[in-house]
Amino acid sequence: MTAGRTRAFARTLVLATTIFCAHVGADGPARADDRPLSVDDAYGFLATQMDLYHRATVIYTEPEFSTYSPSGRMGDVRDLRVNNDFPYHPHAGHSSLRIDYQPAGPQHWAGLYFLYPDYPEPNWGKYRGRNLTGATKLTFWARSNHQTSAEFFIGGVSSPQFPYSDSLRKRSTGPVIITPDWKRFEIDLRGADLSSVIGGFGWSTNLFPDSKSRTLFLDDVTIDLPRLEEPRFIQSYVRGDCPHEGVASTAHIYDQALVLLAFLARGQRDDLARAELIARALTEALSKDRTFKDGRLRNAYASGELIDPHSASTRIPGRFDPMKDQFLEDEFAVGSDTGNMAWAGLALVQAHSFLADRSLTKPESPYLAPAIATGKWIVDNTKANEAPGGFRGGFEGFEKAAGDPSGQFKLTWRSTEHNIDLVALFRHLATAVGENTSDGAYWSSQAQHARHFVEAMQDPDGHFWTGTKPDGADLNKDVVPLDAQAWSVLGLGEPRKYEKTLDWAVRNCGAVLAPNTFDFNCNDGDGAWWEGTAQIATALRLLGRGDQSEAVLKELRMARVGNGSGRGAMPAASICGLTTGFKKYWRTKDETKPWLYPDNAHIGATAWYIFSELHKNPYYLRNGTRP
Repeated sequence: MTAGRTRAFARTLVLATTIFCAHVGADGPARADDRPLSVDDAYGFLATQMDLYHRATVIYTEPEFSTYSPSGRMGDVRDLRVNNDFPYHPHAGHSSLRIDYQPAGPQHWAGLYFLYPDYPEPNWGKYRGRNLTGATKLTFWARSNHQTSAEFFIGGVSSPQFPYSDSLRKRSTGPVIITPDWKRFEIDLRGADLSSVIGGFGWSTNLFPDSKSRTLFLDDVTIDLPRLEEPRFIQSYVRGDCPHEGVASTAHIYDQALVLLAFLARGQRDDLARAELIARALTEALSKDRTFKDGRLRNAYASGELIDPHSASTRIPGRFDPMKDQFLEDEFAVGSDTGNMAWAGLALVQAHSFLADRSLTKPESPYLAPAIATGKWIVDNTKANEAPGGFRGGFEGFEKAAGDPSGQFKLTWRSTEHNIDLVALFRHLATAVGENTSDGAYWSSQAQHARHFVEAMQDPDGHFWTGTKPDGADLNKDVVPLDAQAWSVLGLGEPRKYEKTLDWAVRNCGAVLAPNTFDFNCNDGDGAWWEGTAQIATALRLLGRGDQSEAVLKELRMARVGNGSGRGAMPAASICGLTTGFKKYWRTKDETKPWLYPDNAHIGATAWYIFSELHKNPYYLRNGTRP
């Protein structure tokens, strides 16, 4: 979604009331076998997830990942009902597109084009289409509720009212028979001019000879144009039956940073190539935001296509609402949390170190400058000068409109976890620019400013509080998060100094009835948070406590996702709706909902599992405690 529509965007991220649903589904966490997870399995999942929507150009699969939208209605348009996320009996994945045709209109036919772009209104030639040059065929799957006939096509959009038209004349299957069983169809594109394709796919049917109402289902509409060399972000969760992963196309920046660092950690040739693509995606996201050019990143971007070719800006995740006929962006995604920015900076500055001599980069590496820009944005926009120092939470909400930065709200609380991240980031930046230079001294002082706040958040018994309440002064004692305890060992560069903090977490943050696993919220223990469990294993290993780390790793290996498209992954949690203790206020809905974790396969949890197995600290990949 791009210019001028942010004002109308509704929040679509699902963080609803607690639901505990130990589900077993094609993409869920049920194990297909009892073979423990391995590092190779985990890397295989990350690679598969990274390539999911780049092996071909997607016209339609799941609605969030489609490059064209079913917005171009034709004929008796009132006779059509379209559901682009129908969950029952898809050909593959989680849903298909359902079209109900109930003939009643005077023209006795109806049809539907998948158009690009579809905003601010369906494009019948006002804008150029996509360049699909190089493709040789379009393939799709179709079925119906009863045997009927239909025609399928690509191209042919042309109107004297508009300046642009499809670069190819309509290519069609002609009338074909559709049955209740899924069937594959193909349209030959060889020799076609595909330089500007507005109508990427289309369907039509008529009253004769089948005069009955009918329902058509479409799935896996793709063009054989792979884009594996494009920089991209990775869908954070594999869609499953648990709703709490939010918008399916979401690629959280924190998760992207972790996966980039996981690829650097093993460092095989393919790993480094993939790390490079994610680093390039972070760099492009900084420079091609529709509004902000000041060094900030968004909390999340859309997986699949990184840059919208129509607007030339980075895509934000969301859902198309056919009832409102508009794309609704995710309210959380458009904000900029300080901790997420810190992790992006950590990934970029370490990519600068690891990838500087690769043939795909310039000798000086292009990743230090964006890491510095992110660090400067954090200092300029979130630094708290009053006691006890540190940096505030960031910004949330939509800007007023594309190009108009007003409208976002400052987050005035300060987070222990965020400031731990910043100690590590600023130490890396000081080293990268030279600790003995004036710039190095600047970054070292920022690291000390963040560290001062972290130390002020430590309770005498050793554990760390969440941080402060919105006033920036009163301690937030409502939740004691696991990550602040493990990250004090990993991120502050003095692991022995915080060993008693980790001991406190091992004693107090365990998941109920699950030895050697750990919960997000140390106050309730309602289930295992696998990402945090891997953080504990990593911290124990850094402290030289290998036996304890191995006991935790055994539990992690058996938590693997064993089947479906998440095979080889680590799920986010052991139950659907794992509580964190935190709540989130959504301004566009004026409502507060709990922040819950799903048990779906998760790239972030998988990356942390890799760190724990490889004995790598993602804060400091080189030697564990120093940049």
